[in-house]
Amino acid sequence: MRDHFDEIRAERDVHSVEPVVYSRDPHAGLWKQIALGIVVGYLALGVLSAVGWAVAVRFAMGGLQIAVP
Repeated sequence: MRDHFDEIRAERDVHSVEPVVYSRDPHAGLWKQIALGIVVGYLALGVLSAVGWAVAVRFAMGGLQIAVP
């Protein structure tokens, strides 16, 4: 009995399928990411500013006492 090792292949004959690309422009959704970054950045700075002002007011009012005659 004779072995046929020339017919054995390690890889399969599978054709690679390319993903479906709806838009060929690589920057198609860039404006959405920029807009989202602006909105999230504005909100983050607003929250940090509010916390900073609250801390500043607490320190300012800590040494201030109001006396009612």
